[in-house]
Amino acid sequence: MKRSLMFAAMVASLLFVACTVKNTAPSKTTAGNAYDVVVICADEAWHGDLSYAVCDLLEEPLPGLTRPQGYFNIVKQVSPQRVSDIDRKYSNLLVLSINPVVGEASYTTAKNLYARPQSVVTITAPSVAAAEAFIQDATSTLREEFERGERNASNSYYAQRPAEQLMEDFKSHTGMEMVIPAGFFKATTREESLLWYIRDYPSRAQYIFAFKTPCDTTLPEDMQALSVMGTINTMFSTISSKGAEGSYMRISSEPQSMYITPDININGREWMEMRGWWEVANDFMGGPFVGYVTVDEATSEALVILFGLYAPEDPQRNLLKELEHLIYTIE
Repeated sequence: MKRSLMFAAMVASLLFVACTVKNTAPSKTTAGNAYDVVVICADEAWHGDLSYAVCDLLEEPLPGLTRPQGYFNIVKQVSPQRVSDIDRKYSNLLVLSINPVVGEASYTTAKNLYARPQSVVTITAPSVAAAEAFIQDATSTLREEFERGERNASNSYYAQRPAEQLMEDFKSHTGMEMVIPAGFFKATTREESLLWYIRDYPSRAQYIFAFKTPCDTTLPEDMQALSVMGTINTMFSTISSKGAEGSYMRISSEPQSMYITPDININGREWMEMRGWWEVANDFMGGPFVGYVTVDEATSEALVILFGLYAPEDPQRNLLKELEHLIYTIE
Protein backbone atom coordinates (compact mmCIF):
# COMPACT_ATOMS: atom_id res chain seq x y z
CA MET A 1 0.00 0.00 0.00
CA LYS A 2 2.79 2.38 0.91
CA ARG A 3 4.51 1.61 -2.41
CA SER A 4 1.30 2.35 -4.33
CA LEU A 5 0.80 5.63 -2.52
CA MET A 6 4.37 6.61 -3.22
CA PHE A 7 3.94 5.85 -6.91
CA ALA A 8 0.69 7.83 -7.00
CA ALA A 9 2.49 10.79 -5.48
CA MET A 10 5.17 10.49 -8.13
CA VAL A 11 2.50 10.49 -10.82
CA ALA A 12 0.88 13.59 -9.35
CA SER A 13 4.22 15.33 -9.24
CA LEU A 14 4.90 14.34 -12.82
CA LEU A 15 1.57 15.68 -13.97
CA PHE A 16 2.33 18.97 -12.22
CA VAL A 17 5.63 19.25 -14.06
CA ALA A 18 4.00 18.38 -17.38
CA CYS A 19 0.95 20.59 -17.16
CA THR A 20 2.13 23.76 -15.45
CA VAL A 21 1.53 26.63 -17.86
CA LYS A 22 2.98 30.05 -17.32
CA ASN A 23 1.04 33.18 -18.14
CA THR A 24 3.95 34.91 -19.82
CA ALA A 25 6.70 33.70 -22.11
CA PRO A 26 9.86 32.81 -20.18
CA SER A 27 12.79 35.20 -20.42
CA LYS A 28 15.43 32.48 -19.96
CA THR A 29 17.13 30.90 -22.96
CA THR A 30 17.45 27.16 -23.20
CA ALA A 31 20.37 25.16 -21.85
CA GLY A 32 22.38 22.47 -23.59
CA ASN A 33 22.84 21.91 -27.31
CA ALA A 34 20.47 21.46 -30.21
CA TYR A 35 18.85 18.02 -30.26
CA ASP A 36 19.43 17.43 -26.54
CA VAL A 37 16.46 15.86 -24.69
CA VAL A 38 15.79 15.51 -20.97
CA VAL A 39 13.36 12.69 -20.16
CA ILE A 40 11.14 13.23 -17.11
CA CYS A 41 9.82 9.88 -15.92
CA ALA A 42 9.29 8.11 -12.60
CA ASP A 43 12.13 5.71 -11.86
CA GLU A 44 9.77 2.77 -11.34
CA ALA A 45 8.30 3.24 -14.82
CA TRP A 46 11.61 3.93 -16.50
CA HIS A 47 13.60 0.83 -15.64
CA GLY A 48 12.69 -1.81 -18.22
CA ASP A 49 11.14 -1.91 -21.68
CA LEU A 50 9.91 1.69 -21.58
CA SER A 51 13.48 2.99 -21.45
CA TYR A 52 14.38 0.86 -24.47
CA ALA A 53 11.41 2.27 -26.42
CA VAL A 54 12.45 5.84 -25.60
CA CYS A 55 16.05 5.13 -26.60
CA ASP A 56 14.83 3.72 -29.93
CA LEU A 57 12.66 6.82 -30.39
CA LEU A 58 15.38 9.37 -29.67
CA GLU A 59 18.75 7.73 -30.26
CA GLU A 60 18.19 5.57 -33.34
CA PRO A 61 20.94 6.48 -35.83
CA LEU A 62 20.02 9.24 -38.27
CA PRO A 63 20.30 7.91 -41.85
CA GLY A 64 22.89 9.30 -44.22
CA LEU A 65 25.68 10.32 -41.85
CA THR A 66 29.14 8.91 -42.46
CA ARG A 67 29.57 8.32 -38.73
CA PRO A 68 26.70 7.00 -36.57
CA GLN A 69 24.83 9.61 -34.56
CA GLY A 70 21.29 9.45 -33.19
CA TYR A 71 18.32 11.60 -34.14
CA PHE A 72 18.58 13.16 -30.65
CA ASN A 73 20.76 12.93 -27.53
CA ILE A 74 19.21 11.77 -24.26
CA VAL A 75 20.99 13.97 -21.73
CA LYS A 76 19.45 12.29 -18.70
CA GLN A 77 16.34 10.66 -17.24
CA VAL A 78 15.09 12.31 -14.09
CA SER A 79 12.11 11.50 -11.86
CA PRO A 80 9.60 14.34 -11.27
CA GLN A 81 10.63 15.06 -7.68
CA ARG A 82 14.27 15.50 -8.73
CA VAL A 83 13.68 17.87 -11.65
CA SER A 84 15.87 20.94 -11.28
CA ASP A 85 15.61 24.40 -12.81
CA ILE A 86 18.48 23.47 -15.12
CA ASP A 87 16.63 20.34 -16.28
CA ARG A 88 13.55 22.42 -17.12
CA LYS A 89 15.63 24.79 -19.25
CA TYR A 90 16.64 22.22 -21.88
CA SER A 91 15.27 22.85 -25.36
CA ASN A 92 13.51 19.47 -25.51
CA LEU A 93 11.63 17.80 -22.66
CA LEU A 94 9.94 14.41 -22.99
CA VAL A 95 7.54 13.82 -20.09
CA LEU A 96 6.21 10.30 -19.49
CA SER A 97 3.13 10.13 -17.26
CA ILE A 98 1.72 6.76 -16.18
CA ASN A 99 -1.84 7.41 -14.99
CA PRO A 100 -4.21 4.41 -14.58
CA VAL A 101 -7.22 6.75 -14.75
CA VAL A 102 -6.80 7.62 -18.43
CA GLY A 103 -8.49 5.39 -21.01
CA GLU A 104 -5.76 5.23 -23.64
CA ALA A 105 -2.32 6.59 -24.39
CA SER A 106 -2.01 10.02 -26.01
CA TYR A 107 0.38 12.93 -26.21
CA THR A 108 0.25 16.71 -25.97
CA THR A 109 2.76 19.39 -26.88
CA ALA A 110 3.68 22.76 -25.42
CA LYS A 111 6.16 25.44 -26.40
CA ASN A 112 8.42 27.63 -24.28
CA LEU A 113 7.12 26.57 -20.86
CA TYR A 114 10.32 27.16 -18.91
CA ALA A 115 12.74 28.63 -21.45
CA ARG A 116 12.83 29.56 -25.09
CA PRO A 117 12.92 28.13 -27.63
CA GLN A 118 11.61 24.93 -26.07
CA SER A 119 9.47 21.92 -27.03
CA VAL A 120 7.72 19.85 -24.36
CA VAL A 121 6.08 16.57 -25.38
CA THR A 122 4.00 14.83 -22.71
CA ILE A 123 2.91 11.21 -23.19
CA THR A 124 0.15 10.06 -20.86
CA ALA A 125 -0.74 6.36 -20.72
CA PRO A 126 -2.70 4.05 -18.39
CA SER A 127 0.27 1.68 -17.99
CA VAL A 128 3.94 1.32 -18.77
CA ALA A 129 3.12 -1.24 -21.47
CA ALA A 130 0.63 1.14 -23.08
CA ALA A 131 3.21 3.94 -23.08
CA GLU A 132 5.78 1.66 -24.68
CA ALA A 133 3.34 0.53 -27.40
CA PHE A 134 2.28 4.12 -28.08
CA ILE A 135 5.87 5.27 -28.54
CA GLN A 136 6.59 2.41 -30.93
CA ASP A 137 3.49 3.19 -33.02
CA ALA A 138 3.98 6.98 -33.05
CA THR A 139 7.76 7.16 -33.43
CA SER A 140 7.76 9.29 -36.61
CA THR A 141 5.12 11.66 -35.25
CA LEU A 142 6.91 12.18 -31.94
CA ARG A 143 10.26 12.74 -33.60
CA GLU A 144 8.69 15.32 -35.89
CA GLU A 145 7.35 17.26 -32.90
CA PHE A 146 10.87 17.74 -31.57
CA GLU A 147 12.35 18.17 -35.07
CA ARG A 148 9.89 20.95 -35.86
CA GLY A 149 10.94 22.84 -32.76
CA GLU A 150 14.63 22.54 -33.64
CA ARG A 151 13.92 23.57 -37.22
CA ASN A 152 11.90 26.63 -36.25
CA ALA A 153 14.54 27.76 -33.76
CA SER A 154 17.35 27.38 -36.29
CA ASN A 155 15.48 29.12 -39.10
CA SER A 156 14.37 31.96 -36.83
CA TYR A 157 17.99 32.56 -35.88
CA TYR A 158 19.26 32.58 -39.48
CA ALA A 159 16.33 34.66 -40.77
CA GLN A 160 17.68 37.48 -38.59
CA ARG A 161 21.19 37.03 -40.03
CA PRO A 162 20.70 36.58 -43.78
CA ALA A 163 23.18 36.89 -46.62
CA GLU A 164 20.85 39.16 -48.57
CA GLN A 165 22.93 39.43 -51.74
CA LEU A 166 23.23 35.64 -51.98
CA MET A 167 19.50 35.30 -51.41
CA GLU A 168 18.83 37.64 -54.33
CA ASP A 169 21.26 35.61 -56.42
CA PHE A 170 19.51 32.38 -55.39
CA LYS A 171 16.10 33.75 -56.39
CA SER A 172 17.42 34.95 -59.74
CA HIS A 173 18.96 31.52 -60.38
CA THR A 174 16.16 29.25 -59.17
CA GLY A 175 13.04 31.43 -59.27
CA MET A 176 12.44 30.71 -55.57
CA GLU A 177 13.32 32.42 -52.30
CA MET A 178 15.25 30.66 -49.53
CA VAL A 179 17.12 31.93 -46.49
CA ILE A 180 20.90 31.82 -46.99
CA PRO A 181 22.70 32.45 -43.67
CA ALA A 182 25.41 35.04 -43.26
CA GLY A 183 28.93 33.65 -43.60
CA PHE A 184 28.40 31.92 -46.93
CA PHE A 185 30.13 33.11 -50.09
CA LYS A 186 29.57 32.25 -53.73
CA ALA A 187 32.11 29.87 -55.24
CA THR A 188 33.13 29.85 -58.88
CA THR A 189 32.11 26.76 -60.85
CA ARG A 190 32.93 25.52 -64.35
CA GLU A 191 29.24 24.95 -64.97
CA GLU A 192 27.25 28.19 -65.18
CA SER A 193 23.95 26.51 -64.34
CA LEU A 194 25.33 25.20 -61.02
CA LEU A 195 25.01 27.53 -58.04
CA TRP A 196 27.46 26.81 -55.20
CA TYR A 197 27.72 28.56 -51.85
CA ILE A 198 30.34 27.74 -49.19
CA ARG A 199 30.70 28.54 -45.51
CA ASP A 200 34.28 27.71 -44.59
CA TYR A 201 35.83 26.99 -41.19
CA PRO A 202 39.37 25.85 -40.28
CA SER A 203 38.35 22.19 -39.90
CA ARG A 204 35.00 21.92 -41.71
CA ALA A 205 32.86 23.40 -44.46
CA GLN A 206 29.17 23.61 -45.32
CA TYR A 207 27.91 23.67 -48.91
CA ILE A 208 24.71 24.67 -50.69
CA PHE A 209 24.22 23.63 -54.32
CA ALA A 210 21.30 24.47 -56.61
CA PHE A 211 20.52 23.98 -60.28
CA LYS A 212 17.66 23.42 -62.69
CA THR A 213 17.62 20.64 -65.24
CA PRO A 214 15.19 19.32 -67.87
CA CYS A 215 13.04 16.49 -66.55
CA ASP A 216 11.07 13.84 -68.43
CA THR A 217 7.54 14.44 -67.15
CA THR A 218 6.21 11.52 -69.21
CA LEU A 219 7.78 9.21 -66.63
CA PRO A 220 5.61 7.94 -63.76
CA GLU A 221 5.36 10.61 -61.09
CA ASP A 222 7.43 8.65 -58.55
CA MET A 223 10.26 8.30 -61.11
CA GLN A 224 10.50 11.90 -62.30
CA ALA A 225 12.63 13.22 -59.43
CA LEU A 226 14.77 10.07 -59.42
CA SER A 227 15.60 10.61 -63.07
CA VAL A 228 17.88 13.57 -62.22
CA MET A 229 20.34 11.51 -60.15
CA GLY A 230 22.71 11.19 -63.11
CA THR A 231 22.58 14.95 -63.65
CA ILE A 232 23.61 15.53 -60.05
CA ASN A 233 26.79 13.53 -60.64
CA THR A 234 27.38 15.42 -63.89
CA MET A 235 27.17 18.71 -62.01
CA PHE A 236 29.35 17.44 -59.17
CA SER A 237 31.99 16.24 -61.64
CA THR A 238 32.75 19.88 -62.55
CA ILE A 239 34.06 20.44 -59.01
CA SER A 240 37.58 19.27 -58.23
CA SER A 241 39.80 19.26 -55.17
CA LYS A 242 42.66 21.76 -55.10
CA GLY A 243 46.02 20.07 -55.50
CA ALA A 244 44.57 16.65 -56.35
CA GLU A 245 45.10 15.89 -60.03
CA GLY A 246 42.21 14.13 -61.72
CA SER A 247 39.91 14.66 -58.76
CA TYR A 248 36.19 15.33 -59.06
CA MET A 249 33.19 15.33 -56.77
CA ARG A 250 30.52 12.61 -56.98
CA ILE A 251 27.82 10.81 -55.06
CA SER A 252 29.24 7.80 -53.24
CA SER A 253 28.54 4.44 -54.84
CA GLU A 254 28.23 2.78 -51.44
CA PRO A 255 24.69 1.31 -51.62
CA GLN A 256 24.03 1.59 -47.90
CA SER A 257 24.71 5.31 -48.00
CA MET A 258 21.59 6.37 -49.96
CA TYR A 259 18.16 6.90 -48.36
CA ILE A 260 15.28 8.28 -50.42
CA THR A 261 11.88 9.62 -49.26
CA PRO A 262 9.77 10.21 -52.38
CA ASP A 263 7.00 12.53 -51.16
CA ILE A 264 7.65 15.35 -48.70
CA ASN A 265 5.37 18.38 -48.71
CA ILE A 266 7.27 21.58 -47.96
CA ASN A 267 5.28 24.80 -48.01
CA GLY A 268 2.72 23.37 -50.42
CA ARG A 269 5.17 21.82 -52.89
CA GLU A 270 6.10 18.15 -53.28
CA TRP A 271 9.79 17.23 -52.99
CA MET A 272 11.85 14.07 -53.07
CA GLU A 273 14.37 13.91 -50.23
CA MET A 274 17.63 11.99 -50.53
CA ARG A 275 20.29 11.43 -47.93
CA GLY A 276 23.67 10.03 -48.76
CA TRP A 277 27.40 10.52 -48.98
CA TRP A 278 29.47 12.60 -51.35
CA GLU A 279 33.13 11.97 -52.06
CA VAL A 280 35.98 13.29 -54.17
CA ALA A 281 37.48 10.73 -56.54
CA ASN A 282 41.28 10.45 -56.33
CA ASP A 283 41.29 12.34 -53.03
CA PHE A 284 40.30 11.70 -49.42
CA MET A 285 37.54 14.27 -49.05
CA GLY A 286 33.91 13.32 -48.44
CA GLY A 287 30.96 13.66 -46.12
CA PRO A 288 27.18 13.48 -45.84
CA PHE A 289 24.63 15.38 -47.89
CA VAL A 290 20.87 15.82 -47.97
CA GLY A 291 19.16 16.84 -51.19
CA TYR A 292 15.72 17.89 -52.40
CA VAL A 293 14.22 17.63 -55.88
CA THR A 294 10.93 19.14 -57.05
CA VAL A 295 9.47 18.89 -60.55
CA ASP A 296 7.59 21.66 -62.36
CA GLU A 297 5.43 19.85 -64.91
CA ALA A 298 4.47 23.11 -66.59
CA THR A 299 8.08 23.77 -67.62
CA SER A 300 9.30 20.12 -67.56
CA GLU A 301 12.14 21.20 -65.26
CA ALA A 302 13.43 19.83 -61.97
CA LEU A 303 14.88 22.09 -59.30
CA VAL A 304 17.63 20.40 -57.29
CA ILE A 305 18.89 21.81 -53.97
CA LEU A 306 21.67 19.98 -52.14
CA PHE A 307 23.23 20.62 -48.73
CA GLY A 308 26.65 19.09 -48.13
CA LEU A 309 28.99 18.89 -45.17
CA TYR A 310 32.71 18.31 -44.82
CA ALA A 311 33.49 17.65 -41.16
CA PRO A 312 36.07 14.89 -40.75
CA GLU A 313 36.60 15.60 -37.04
CA ASP A 314 33.33 17.11 -35.78
CA PRO A 315 29.95 15.51 -34.98
CA GLN A 316 27.93 15.82 -38.17
CA ARG A 317 24.25 15.79 -37.26
CA ASN A 318 23.76 19.34 -36.01
CA LEU A 319 25.95 20.88 -38.71
CA LEU A 320 24.02 19.11 -41.48
CA LYS A 321 20.63 19.66 -39.84
CA GLU A 322 21.06 23.44 -39.70
CA LEU A 323 21.53 23.34 -43.47
CA GLU A 324 18.66 20.92 -44.04
CA HIS A 325 16.32 23.21 -42.10
CA LEU A 326 16.80 25.93 -44.72
CA ILE A 327 14.69 24.06 -47.29
CA TYR A 328 11.68 24.80 -45.09
CA THR A 329 12.17 28.53 -45.69
CA ILE A 330 11.71 28.13 -49.43
CA GLU A 331 8.86 29.92 -51.17
